[in-house]
Amino acid sequence: MKLAVIYTGGTISSEAQDGFLSPTDKTKANLIEALDNDIQVESFQPYYILSEQLDGENITALVECVEKRLNEDFDGIIVTHGTDTLQYSAAALSVAFGMGGIPIVVVSSNYILSDKRSNGLSNFTYAVKFIREKIGGVFVSYKNNGGNPEIFTADSLLPHSPYSDKLTAVNKPFGYFEGEKFIQISQLPKLRSEGVFTLTKKSPVLWLKAHPGMRYPESAGYKAVLIESYHSGTLPTEDKEFIEFCEKSTVPIYVIGVGNEIPYESTKYYKQLNIVVLEKISPIYAYILLWKRFQF
Repeated sequence: MKLAVIYTGGTISSEAQDGFLSPTDKTKANLIEALDNDIQVESFQPYYILSEQLDGENITALVECVEKRLNEDFDGIIVTHGTDTLQYSAAALSVAFGMGGIPIVVVSSNYILSDKRSNGLSNFTYAVKFIREKIGGVFVSYKNNGGNPEIFTADSLLPHSPYSDKLTAVNKPFGYFEGEKFIQISQLPKLRSEGVFTLTKKSPVLWLKAHPGMRYPESAGYKAVLIESYHSGTLPTEDKEFIEFCEKSTVPIYVIGVGNEIPYESTKYYKQLNIVVLEKISPIYAYILLWKRFQF
C-alpha cells in the first residue's frame, strides 16, 4: 500500500520547547515507525503551524496539496492536523472532493505524542486501517477518551466544547473499530465534489452564535451572515434589535441549527425577515461553504 502523508503541524507534530508546545520535525518519525512494513510513504508539507493560526490561505494550500496527490498513484492520503481547527480543514477537503475516490483521512492528537495520555498514534494507526477498507471520501479518525477508535465523515463535525478534546458530530460517527474490525453504523452522506477552490485569507462571512442579550454588529464589509441558532432551531425573532439587524442587512442572512421537528412559533418569522434556513449540516461545514461561495 502506498500512502501520502501530509504534515501541517499541530499538537500531533509538537514537542515542549522552552516551556511551550510547538511543531518540530522530530515527531514525524514516530508516526512513520507505527506503520506496517508493507506500506510505502511519501511525505508532503504545504505549511507547518499550530492550527489556531489557520487562515484561508492555509486551507487553500492544503486543498491544492491534496488535489495533486489525488492525481498520483496513492491508495490513500493522511493529513496530520491540530485539533483546534481540524474540523475546518476537514470540512474544506470535504467540500472540495466530496465522497468517492481514494480515502482521505485527517488525524490529530489531544496531547503531544510523548505524553502517555495522547491518542495521536491511535488516531494515525486507525486511519491507516480505515484506508485499507477502501471507502472513498474525506474522514477523520479519532479516539475519544474511554471509547473505541471512531471514523467521522468530515462534513458532520461540531466544534469542540470549551475545555474538552472530545470530538463530536451532528449525527452518529460513520463507524468505529472493535479491535481490527471496522463496524459501519451510518450511511455515507451524498456530497458532491465542488472541486479545488481558493479561499481569501480572511472570511467574508460574519458568523454569529445566538445568546441572551445579544448585540448585533454591522454586516457592512461582509458578503453573508451565518447565525448559529439555539439547539431547538430558534432565534430571538421578537427582539427589536434583531429585527432591525435583519431588516437593515444588505447581505443574505443564513441560519444553521434548524432540525426537522415541529417548529416553534418564533421560527415563522424567518421568511418575513429574509432569513434562509440551511439544511441539517454542521455549522463549520456551512461556514466553509459560504466562505467559498462569497469570495471578496
